[in-house]
Amino acid sequence: MFKIRKKLKYLYEKLTLMEWPDVVGDFDLDETDLYNLNIGQRGNNLFLGFFSENGLRIIFEKYKIKKKLNKLGFNNLQLDINTSDAYKHKVIVKNIKDNTSEILIELIVRKDVLEIKMPFKCKLNGNKYDVLTVEWLKMQNPREKFTAKKPKLPGQEFPGLGIGSEALELLVMAARRLGLMGVVNIPDHYHNAFFYSKIFHFENPKDQAKLMALIRDTKSLHISNVAWAIERRLLIDKNKSQPFKWFIKKQVLPLTKEWRRLYGSKEYKNYVKKKQKKYHFEIQQIT
Repeated sequence: MFKIRKKLKYLYEKLTLMEWPDVVGDFDLDETDLYNLNIGQRGNNLFLGFFSENGLRIIFEKYKIKKKLNKLGFNNLQLDINTSDAYKHKVIVKNIKDNTSEILIELIVRKDVLEIKMPFKCKLNGNKYDVLTVEWLKMQNPREKFTAKKPKLPGQEFPGLGIGSEALELLVMAARRLGLMGVVNIPDHYHNAFFYSKIFHFENPKDQAKLMALIRDTKSLHISNVAWAIERRLLIDKNKSQPFKWFIKKQVLPLTKEWRRLYGSKEYKNYVKKKQKKYHFEIQQIT
């Protein structure tokens, strides 16, 4: 079974209980780490204009990602940074074995600005927040095979690495270190949105309502069955009497108190609940 949502439950509680200041700040690094992160210096070769390659290695160690990859048998890790695009920066973590590269992690992120536009009266409407947008995140174990317990999902070449919650915590802490106000995820498949719905909310409550209706109407089915039904156009939107097409929209994880409270507010929840009643789905056939 997929356990990422159970892992994220702990992270959700941890982040919810965390007393974030309205202006976010540092995470736990000592003086040596700060030196290695080249604080005070800026250059084209720094990831997001801030983190050096050595700094990223330190962060990977602190958040136990290196340790977990070593435990999986990947002991000759190489980290590459690509900052050639001024707007999108890329990190690749690979393992070198017998002169070949095993791609384990690919991450593409950018700094962005998100404006609050709720379809109901909200004091935050019009507010703009600097965010870390995750455009692409692939984490895979090329040595593992899919099984009945870990079936292949749309878009996957190999099973995952089992470090989803650790990677998310790292992204959150990196965003805080950069002084950003939130993390934005753009799930290109249903299962991605499902996994991270424990922490993230769709920016638009209409999209959140659609996701919650999908979860409600398919709760008796395994996530892989639902994901493939959508991919194969076998999940029917009963209101339109046609196959449902997955929507690619922004999910957000706010890192300030005022923004975080918006998605827990009565207004947001009531709006989602009301709209959710309008969506109805069923799977026509599973092959």
